[in-house]
Amino acid sequence: MRGISWKKLLLAVVVSVSVAVPATTEPAAAFNWRQFAGESIYGLVFVAPYIDAWLRPLIPEFEKETGIKVRMEALIDTQVRQKQDIILSGKDPSLDFYMLQMDNRGLKLTAANHLENLEPYLKDATLTPPGYGYPDDWAGGCLNTERVLAGQPLNNLVFSAQAQVLHIRKDLFEKHKVKVPETLAELEEAAKRLTIDENGDGQPDIWGFISRAQGGLATASFASYLFNHGGSWIKRVDGRRVANINAKESVDAFEYYGRLIRQYAPKAALGNRLEDNVSLFAAGKVAMVSELNYFIFEFQNPAKSKVAGKVASILIPRGPGGSYPNLPTTSLAISPYSKKKKATWLFLAWMTQKDKMQYGQNNGAPMCRKSVWTDPSYKPPTPEWGESARLALEYGAAIAKPTGVAISQLRDAAGAVINVAIRDGGRAAIQAEADKQAKVMNDLIESTEKGLEIVDLFRPGAKRL
Repeated sequence: MRGISWKKLLLAVVVSVSVAVPATTEPAAAFNWRQFAGESIYGLVFVAPYIDAWLRPLIPEFEKETGIKVRMEALIDTQVRQKQDIILSGKDPSLDFYMLQMDNRGLKLTAANHLENLEPYLKDATLTPPGYGYPDDWAGGCLNTERVLAGQPLNNLVFSAQAQVLHIRKDLFEKHKVKVPETLAELEEAAKRLTIDENGDGQPDIWGFISRAQGGLATASFASYLFNHGGSWIKRVDGRRVANINAKESVDAFEYYGRLIRQYAPKAALGNRLEDNVSLFAAGKVAMVSELNYFIFEFQNPAKSKVAGKVASILIPRGPGGSYPNLPTTSLAISPYSKKKKATWLFLAWMTQKDKMQYGQNNGAPMCRKSVWTDPSYKPPTPEWGESARLALEYGAAIAKPTGVAISQLRDAAGAVINVAIRDGGRAAIQAEADKQAKVMNDLIESTEKGLEIVDLFRPGAKRL
């Protein structure tokens, strides 16, 4: 996949506004929402903004229309994964549905056959409402994340995507006459000029840039900088997957990212959590923050933010390798051990209807249906946010972390190089750590992926750019 040509990309977006929704071959009367009235289903979901903006408030309506009761447990992501592992490894039928990110756990769960094949339900006109519109009404970037193994059936339904973007202080750019960056070189220049000592005490009062800086947790924010430099986590050599974090282009990216944080972010940023960086930007202490796009709702809330009305959100600027929007997505899946699979599928299908996803979209949960973005009822929090989110949704990929069965260890290996890049910054030190961690990654790939044909991050359909 080549980097995005923005003139072609914008033209493609402008001309691709129609949505083709195939008509069902079955009569509408064949479908009945109340066919499983009296059933009760249980699911595990993440504590996340889209739960409160979409899923939770709609459940009473679902229960009333279908007669199916829903018991939903919301936990932080690590707790969800721990509980999933216990329930699924024991083939416990008590769990009916659960939430996951395919770029994180999808490969492991698919390889272990812990995800139900959804294709029979989707094709059954008695179980899927007429005019449902999958996959035609789903954005390309979202669909691109659903399959992780060659020949894998559809075993998850992607519903939301939270792109990594660059949130910038428009007022500071205008006041100091700094160009909004279109390239990574311009981003670094902006970070330098917007690290400002306002009171003349020799210490910056405004910092130019901030992003995640804690090892494996930083890979999501670093990903677009890596790929935009022309690097990648993994490459193929003679059909084999091998680490690519020690390639020249990848080391260039580590060096660049480390320099930005080391020179233009507050020292505390080295130990900050994601929430700390968001709070610093909302407090007006930082000119640019590289983070998930849904934080715009916090930045635009006058009760929580001193920069409300002053923020624009743009894609990470292009680099020598092009432009690769990072698009982490979230899916719903059915446990193959559930005894209530059809009733559970109705829940997934009901929640992902156009009008229900429109409800989520209009309440701040970026959804994967294309039509919810063009519906007259939808107004993005800012025009720039709407455009960057829509472009990422259609053309992005789940590059936030190295894909693999041993994803946590692979991510930690890449994070170790990020740590050296930020805390040391020397080219030789970065290269040495990258070489060391590339070997770790190769050993993990060799020991955990035998017999698995893992698909590339960029599928053939994404290579149209």
